[in-house]
Amino acid sequence: MKIFNKGIATIALGLGLSSAVNATTIEVQVSNLFDDGGLAITPVWLGFHDGTFDAFDLNASASPALQNLAENGATGDVEASFASLNSNGVQSVLAAPQGFAPVFEPGETATTGLLEIDAATSGYFSFLSMLIPTNDAFIGNDNPLAYDLFNDQGDFLGLDLIVLGSSVWDAGTELNTGFGAPFLQGAGAQPRQDEGGVVTFSNGLQVLPGGLAIIGGTTATGYTIDQAAADFTASGFEVARITVSQVSEPATLGFFASALGGMVVGFRRRALPYK
Repeated sequence: MKIFNKGIATIALGLGLSSAVNATTIEVQVSNLFDDGGLAITPVWLGFHDGTFDAFDLNASASPALQNLAENGATGDVEASFASLNSNGVQSVLAAPQGFAPVFEPGETATTGLLEIDAATSGYFSFLSMLIPTNDAFIGNDNPLAYDLFNDQGDFLGLDLIVLGSSVWDAGTELNTGFGAPFLQGAGAQPRQDEGGVVTFSNGLQVLPGGLAIIGGTTATGYTIDQAAADFTASGFEVARITVSQVSEPATLGFFASALGGMVVGFRRRALPYK
């Protein structure tokens, strides 16, 4: 097997696939752990970097990119920021494949395609996603060094992370009135209001006096938000699970086989006119 792998690596280098040979092939799975009647989560931004991408900080103002994600579930600005600051990093946005796609409704799970990371340039993991329906509650890690996927020897460690309700954030950018909250029927009756605050831990689904109640409200897909199912401030409440796993060798070799097969087909097609 070692000889075969070395041969594959040598051929792959000739095809310009050196980064894939030196990298670890992974996939990421995300699950919404809310029970029926709980909250949904927007498509999850996943970033793999060298430890320098700091998405936000506690008690600091949210960046425009984070504000757009925390208020609207939009990942585009975060993606652009990451690309400009981590040109050698790897990122992906994972959406739910079923139901009210791309939103992860309670109980939904999805898995990325194959991603290639390495210890030097993409060994640390960050994530961001909005909880809906809320005004600006989100999940993510404020410490860029929190999740190291490799040990000091460069061996892949993986990650199995349970995101608890106690670590849900409030972006401090929009008043928690319920109005303007995505995924909530009636939320457009009044305009959302800027808060001008800082990132803090969320105090749950409480809304300001005169606001639109989220508990007991109806989502865009027609289910009612239930107190017990949605109260992520309850002790030990589990919001989401994120696993980063190495893909088995046969799947990785299949990737190289496809590339080699494509080269062979290309050679044959180019050779036809000369027969």
